Amino acid sequence: ANLRIITNAHATKIHLDGKRATGVSFRRGGVNGHLQDVYAAREVIVAGGTINSPQLLQLSGIGPAGLLQDLGIEVKHDLPGVGENLRDHYGTRLTARAKNVRTINELARGPKLVGEIAKYFLGRRSILELGPTLVYCFWHSDETVRNADLQVSFTPASYREGLQAWLEDEPGFTLATWQQRPESLGYVRAKTSDPFDKPLIQPNYLAHEEDRRVLLAGIKLSRRLMNTTPLAPYFDYEGYPGAHVQSDDELLDVARQRSTTVYHLMGTCRMAPATDPTAVVDDQLRVHGIQNLRVIDASIMPTMLSANLNAGVLMIAEKGADLVLGKPPLASI
Repeated sequence: ANLRIITNAHATKIHLDGKRATGVSFRRGGVNGHLQDVYAAREVIVAGGTINSPQLLQLSGIGPAGLLQDLGIEVKHDLPGVGENLRDHYGTRLTARAKNVRTINELARGPKLVGEIAKYFLGRRSILELGPTLVYCFWHSDETVRNADLQVSFTPASYREGLQAWLEDEPGFTLATWQQRPESLGYVRAKTSDPFDKPLIQPNYLAHEEDRRVLLAGIKLSRRLMNTTPLAPYFDYEGYPGAHVQSDDELLDVARQRSTTVYHLMGTCRMAPATDPTAVVDDQLRVHGIQNLRVIDASIMPTMLSANLNAGVLMIAEKGADLVLGKPPLASI
């Protein structure tokens, strides 16, 4: 077999011989685990994701020189873009009290949940067969936008004060909205030279005026959807933030206080030409200035997709595998 998977292993450093990657150090079994080294016959491939990949590069001496020096890490290669360009979808959830219908709220607790579990194992319809979100809507923030810049999702459950995972006791539903192409840029930076310390993650949500404008449009769209004729038999009243919250400033305060990540983080090892100061990898996913080192994950995306990231990440993995194997590009359609 040409693949060996080592579980419970935490990569701590990429080995460099000058400007060439030669291997990786890792500890197996946690911070007190045995330190081991593996060496590459051809190249090192980093696929730690948008958070872990830039941190590992920084801990290995590849990244912004000032940051590395402040952390006491020897600068092996000054690459300012490592950890920058972080983008994410930022979701604001409006909840509603439902009527004349059962929702996940009351079915996911107590004896009713036991009944749902039993139905599932008996092959009958059950909430255990459902994902949390059943409907997605792609829309535009105003008539001048050609491609949808908003996404709205519907969940047949409501969260306490819009906080995901805390279900309310009474029947309810939730409409969540987020901007498809956020302009706000954040960063991921190692906080210490210890690879087991979590990095600093600063997404800078809503820092850009366009993000605030589009999210406001999405919140207002969610309210309009709640008050449509087809939902009238099931919509009782808005629970969070409540009908008393009306002004743009009030709605933005709600967004800042209760919105959350949609877990679509990308961009911290950005693919771009070497002339771009934010670039980390080239169009072959090779780290600029370092031989035998690639990054293949969502961190290489130059900018946000107008969708969820799953399909894009699968494409990156497939294309990355072809690049590693030296396969020719697919013919144009």
